[in-house]
Amino acid sequence: MRSLIADILVVAGLIVVTIGVYGVARWRDVFLQLHAASKAGVLGVALLLAAAAVEGDRATAARSLLAIALIGVTAPVGSHAIARAAARRRAQERRERAR
Repeated sequence: MRSLIADILVVAGLIVVTIGVYGVARWRDVFLQLHAASKAGVLGVALLLAAAAVEGDRATAARSLLAIALIGVTAPVGSHAIARAAARRRAQERRERAR
């Protein structure tokens, strides 16, 4: 039963990551690409790590849960930093074009 749950989590994680890759390839705007990459990356990796936690022993489960927590905290911060840099660059380009 645990193997079946882990397999379902792996398939779900791969589907989410694949949708995220499609979103990055499909959208042209950096903010939309960032949205697709960050949301799909966090959720997809969390599902894959949850599968490892279900299938593994207690040490593996603890490491997987710690990794999920760390990714959940650091991914939004990284996405925000990238979005802020993109917004500043876009504003600078608009100012230069206005001159």
